[in-house]
Amino acid sequence: MTNLRGPAMAALVSLSACSVQERNFAGAGGAGGGDGAGTTEHSSASTGTSTSTSDGTSATTGCTQVEDCFNGGDDDCDDAVDCADPDCAEGAVCLTAPTNFELGVLLDAAEPCPDGFTEKETLLFRGLSGSGCEGCGCTPNPTDCTADLYLYADASQCEADEGGTRGTLAKTVGFTCDSRPINNGFVSWGGVRVAPFDVIQSCTATGTAIPAPATWAESRKFCRASAGAGCGAGQACVPRQAPAAQCALVSGSATCSGYARRESDWFRGYNDTRTCSSCSCTASGGDCNYVSVELGNDYSCINHARIQQGGRYCEYAYSPPAHLVGEPTNSTCTSRTTLSGSLDPTGQSTLCCVE
Repeated sequence: MTNLRGPAMAALVSLSACSVQERNFAGAGGAGGGDGAGTTEHSSASTGTSTSTSDGTSATTGCTQVEDCFNGGDDDCDDAVDCADPDCAEGAVCLTAPTNFELGVLLDAAEPCPDGFTEKETLLFRGLSGSGCEGCGCTPNPTDCTADLYLYADASQCEADEGGTRGTLAKTVGFTCDSRPINNGFVSWGGVRVAPFDVIQSCTATGTAIPAPATWAESRKFCRASAGAGCGAGQACVPRQAPAAQCALVSGSATCSGYARRESDWFRGYNDTRTCSSCSCTASGGDCNYVSVELGNDYSCINHARIQQGGRYCEYAYSPPAHLVGEPTNSTCTSRTTLSGSLDPTGQSTLCCVE
């Protein structure tokens, strides 16, 4: 049998594997991966061998190949935590962290929160408006007219009444003629005066009044960051974003020490106690300018004389009826309702931003 333990025995080859240091920005730039990531490694040592698991954690030391920059721990065992670790310089930054403030980024309301800023979403609003009521309508009704007729005792009295103030009230007439003479009860008469017309105009209210919708002039979303350690007193380690987006948020009105911009006019909602009264309408613009009085004769309603409002007819007609003719001008309508209660923003917040 051949002896394999002789001087010709093959020399042993000593192997060692070096792991690459990596950093993890918790999604703020991605976690780097070395060529040996996800494998089981072996290293020679004078006392034996040690292994690392598939997640890169050493079974002997508990260290990992990847530094999680926002968990407050020294994951790769280099005595530097989070932002203090050079591995985190690219994707992490120390920001002032005032007491009770949340650190994060400010985005358009419809944008999703970026990686590293998914701890909490807060919608912020400013510029609340919503005055008045809506929902009322009005339909104009046809304009109506009436006229008071005054009789004179004789033609000389009629002709002398230049101011249009004399005569005895005989009848009020409208557009319908009933054939009754306007001189009933007057044994004799010498003319008729038409007083200025009474204009009857109205509208019918429609609809139901409700408060105008509450609207905001601006809405934004604040995404809270996953914060780590490794910074100075009063600071926290957060994923690095464009400077203008990095902010701190707190409820109420507060100062912004350590930040370039302060905005305290943000709110998180509103309280609406507004109510509207029932709809009503006001009519205006209707007139009887194109209407006149038609004077008849012998119980007939037509074809004797036309008299304009404010005018006189200083002649005689036998048992004359009278009525209005012409087209009134219809009115326009204005809806009315009364708003009570108030619309008030709630949840005032202060936003402090780097720029």
